[in-house]
Amino acid sequence: MIVYSVGLGPGDPELITVKAKRILEDVDVIVVPQSDQTGRSVAREIVLKYINEEKIMMYYFPMNNDREELKRRYYDLANKIKAMLESGKKVCYVTMGDPTIYSTSNYLTDRLLSIGVQVRHIPGISSINAASTMLSIPLCIKGENFGVYEMPSDVQRTIELIERHPTTVFMKVNKRLPVLIDAVRKVKPASAYLARRIGLDGQCIYDMLNGTPPPEAAYLSVAVIRRRKKWTENMTGHKI
Repeated sequence: MIVYSVGLGPGDPELITVKAKRILEDVDVIVVPQSDQTGRSVAREIVLKYINEEKIMMYYFPMNNDREELKRRYYDLANKIKAMLESGKKVCYVTMGDPTIYSTSNYLTDRLLSIGVQVRHIPGISSINAASTMLSIPLCIKGENFGVYEMPSDVQRTIELIERHPTTVFMKVNKRLPVLIDAVRKVKPASAYLARRIGLDGQCIYDMLNGTPPPEAAYLSVAVIRRRKKWTENMTGHKI
């Protein structure tokens, strides 16, 4: 039994891969996560650009810190997927970005593997790639490395991570935006951008060296910090 874990990319429906589109077209059921009970889902809107709604199975995951409840939800969904596979249906589940980068779908993958279901990942373009290309900032060039981190909760740790790499990317900024802003002001890197809702309506780029992003900018955002000046001197057009 095989189920597909499909990355949908950062938000722009045109940024899903050819293979992802083929899998969506080929399966019988597409499991789409939603974080509230209104039926709203960015992933669903992307899928609907290519697939009829009849294939979609929405599954609710509450946005809270109750790990036991979330564990029960993942177990329940894994069992439902296995039952569909056993009945002869072809199934995939989707996630924003890439399935292997800070994706909650990994918890579902673990459960599926534990009950004997094989999982094949279909990679997607991550928000990391989308943000860096939009900004024309390389994540790394020859002789360099770069770091990708979940946004820390304290300023000193953030400073340490920024100073560790030529380029540092912070994901899951959310309520920790003030920590990021404080760290950027103290480090004074060559460039520091916060990219919000990449590929979606309301997409914004904030230059943190020349202004303070509003609190709402932290939601669905990625920060790209570059310490070296070489690749930022000719950048134009990215203003608050």
